[in-house]
Amino acid sequence: MNQLIICFLSIYFVVFFGVAVLWRNYAVSKSTGINVFKLNQKDGPESITGVYFKILPPLSVGVFMVFVLLPDVYQLIGPIELVNKAVYQWLGMGVMTIALMWVVIAQSQMGASWRIGIDHEQKTEFVQGGVFKCSRNPIFVGVILISLGYFLLLPNSITLAILVLDIALIQIQVAMEEEYLTKLHGSKYAEYCLQVRRWL
Repeated sequence: MNQLIICFLSIYFVVFFGVAVLWRNYAVSKSTGINVFKLNQKDGPESITGVYFKILPPLSVGVFMVFVLLPDVYQLIGPIELVNKAVYQWLGMGVMTIALMWVVIAQSQMGASWRIGIDHEQKTEFVQGGVFKCSRNPIFVGVILISLGYFLLLPNSITLAILVLDIALIQIQVAMEEEYLTKLHGSKYAEYCLQVRRWL
């Protein structure tokens, strides 16, 4: 099973960073001439979440690299033994796969409005179609599910901390983004919030 996990995560990280981060950044930047990375533009909570979102990807990859290259060290970071471990690992791979497809679809449907962080300089188009008809924050839903799947696949103290922090800090980020979008789009966005759930 370990070899399957190594193969799956190796491909997964390449696809995630290649498609959901680099390619999406390139596509939006090419069409708009704007850098989509808008983290740490302001002090306070926005700065805190921005730092976290920069740390999370390399930390997640780092846990995987320790699992692959330093199995003895991996035992020191507190692996969590789950009952029916293989079942949870298969479930984790399934959740991560579906969540990544969901994220890529949501990014595509956002088009030129997609950003990483809050863009205080440009007025982005208000997207309501596609998956945004059933969730106001589909990409964040996908990110949380990816973290959940990753924890089920490699359950340990660090992946658990990543999951908990993800849930907590995404709540803060979403609250800031929705406050900003309300100011930007006014009653149109307020009405949308009444019609569509924040998550699912």
